[in-house]
Amino acid sequence: MKEILQFIRWQWSKWELWQKGYIICAFFMGAGVVAPRPYNIYLFAIPMTMLFIWTGKWLIWDQVKASWDKYQTEKQGLFTTIKDSHK
Repeated sequence: MKEILQFIRWQWSKWELWQKGYIICAFFMGAGVVAPRPYNIYLFAIPMTMLFIWTGKWLIWDQVKASWDKYQTEKQGLFTTIKDSHK
């Protein structure tokens, strides 16, 4: 039994944040299925809230960050082009 718990701890430490969140949300979703009213609504609200947060992050934050990185790269390239143009 101790070996199994060590393996679970080891595997948990290897997962990324979104994978850990998925497991936690699956737990709350399952708990919401078997919970009586009104607790099931609260338990369903947790994974649904996380879904909206992750979707917002992927649709907004990640896109803005990728655009910003591309902007910085192009800006640096333009600076290099201008700097080397007098040669």
